[in-house]
Amino acid sequence: MVQMLNFTDIISRVRECENTDNYEQSIKIYFLRNFTVEMIEPYLKYNLYFNGIKPEVIFGEYNIINQELLEPNSNLYKVNPEIIILAMFIDNVTYVLSSKDELINLISDLDEQFELLLMNTDSLIILNTFIPSMYSEWGISNPSHVLKSDYIISEINQHVREYVSNHSDRFFLIDWERLVRILGEENSIDYRFWYSSRAPFKNAFLDLYSREITKIACALKGKNKKCVILDCDNTLWGGVIGEDGMDGIKLDKHSYPGRAFFDFQKNLLCLYERGVLITLCSKNNEEDVWEVLDNHPYSLLKRSHLAGWRINWENKVENIDSLARELNIGLDSMVLVDDSPVECGQVKQFLPEVTVMTVPQKIYTYPPLLLRDGLFDTLTFSTEDKNRTQMYQSEFKRKQDQKQFSNIDDYLASLELVETIHPIRSGEVARVAQLTQKTNQFNLTTRRYSEVDIKRFADDIDAAIYVLYVNDKYGEYGLTGILIACFEDDKCILDSFLLSCRILGRKLEKVFVSHCMQEIIKNHNISQWQAEYIPSNKNQQVMNFWEDMGFTLRSTDKGIKKYSLAIYDFKPEQINFIKIVEE
Repeated sequence: MVQMLNFTDIISRVRECENTDNYEQSIKIYFLRNFTVEMIEPYLKYNLYFNGIKPEVIFGEYNIINQELLEPNSNLYKVNPEIIILAMFIDNVTYVLSSKDELINLISDLDEQFELLLMNTDSLIILNTFIPSMYSEWGISNPSHVLKSDYIISEINQHVREYVSNHSDRFFLIDWERLVRILGEENSIDYRFWYSSRAPFKNAFLDLYSREITKIACALKGKNKKCVILDCDNTLWGGVIGEDGMDGIKLDKHSYPGRAFFDFQKNLLCLYERGVLITLCSKNNEEDVWEVLDNHPYSLLKRSHLAGWRINWENKVENIDSLARELNIGLDSMVLVDDSPVECGQVKQFLPEVTVMTVPQKIYTYPPLLLRDGLFDTLTFSTEDKNRTQMYQSEFKRKQDQKQFSNIDDYLASLELVETIHPIRSGEVARVAQLTQKTNQFNLTTRRYSEVDIKRFADDIDAAIYVLYVNDKYGEYGLTGILIACFEDDKCILDSFLLSCRILGRKLEKVFVSHCMQEIIKNHNISQWQAEYIPSNKNQQVMNFWEDMGFTLRSTDKGIKKYSLAIYDFKPEQINFIKIVEE
């Protein structure tokens, strides 16, 4: 969680960050607004810098939203931001609207703005709900003939929520009503500056608002976490199972503190449904832990929910490192939850990439711990997300069987690997975009694309996207590979090539890219390939991939390697134990 600082410290930290160029990713954010919101800038920049993203924040002119949307040469379209925030504040609506017809017209005007953003931009768009009046203008009375403000705001908010839900590939909602509930009126609304400067929000609200925006930016840039590591005693339940026994630990849905641990587990299962990997790392007797998970009437978390575990008396730092290697994910994609300040401190010291969260002493604040900061947020959910744990459990079986073989090729041949390859289909856009946002290790360029970007490639006659599905005798891996190609004159430029970490080490990548290149040769009149490797903190393992595929290195600049290959020099990779299916 980003530490809350005072405004002066925020400004100082932002200036320090702006003088540093150590950021792999950047983002442009544009505010369309009808109120004074500029004071959010330092908070937003601070939160983005904290998450490793260099921001450029631009504010449209005050209260000229329609003009900016309708003018083709407006600054909005010149900037071409990745995220547009339509920040709108409504007050005193009852003095403006006197009938339901006028309310319908107001909603229609909002829809027109939404549709212009949808049609004229490729950006992700963030809307907000509107804050109802804190006090009823009619007191405790309820006259039926009056169109009251709380009804108006409720109707508008419901419409905005439905619009976002129906356009979830582009639109995201930040619920201002919820932010005010969290902070309260006193910490949210600045009546003095609202009346003097049309600036309605206090710093605490602006900070919380900026954090919500940052969650969306982080999801777009692939900054989300993938795995939660859980201690057991005083983390999944209250008490120590080895001492208190099944009947003595605190875990139930009726009394405190057991109810708090029950609700924490309930939120864990929400993360599981979203595709987050759940693992255990606990100094404990393994049979005691399984007794709770398998047989306790109020343990919602079961053994089947786990992607891995280390339940022993070994060093927790070494256990976590071992889990990361087993799951083939980066340490920086893992979040540890533990009640021991000593254990948490050791992990922070020796595995600084891991996000560490200590169980709070006030257990009644514990249940939303893993939901509060949006660490696991993604822009979309896919079938692969829902089935991720089962896929990792199948991978565990593969590794167990691998021990029977002394030769890796014999083992791979035993898997009965099948690659299914075809051009992208409409139902695959969300998953393809998600893979570009999340894949880090086997990703030659780490270009991050939204669903809009992927649709644009798919619809472009001068581009092609191929997708890869993999299955073997243990089951399906799902959609796990992407190649994006662009055509320019007689050249084919390989824009992006990536594979999920789940299928690495099986020689699938060479077969996939070779097959795609053969298909491109059949369907396009090209004479040369061009490709590049753009380094990141995590993709060093593929730095020589194009050379291994026979490409010629043409230049190297700041680690970026550019390659070419004449069409007549292309030699397809042949690996007999991998079967290819075309659809």
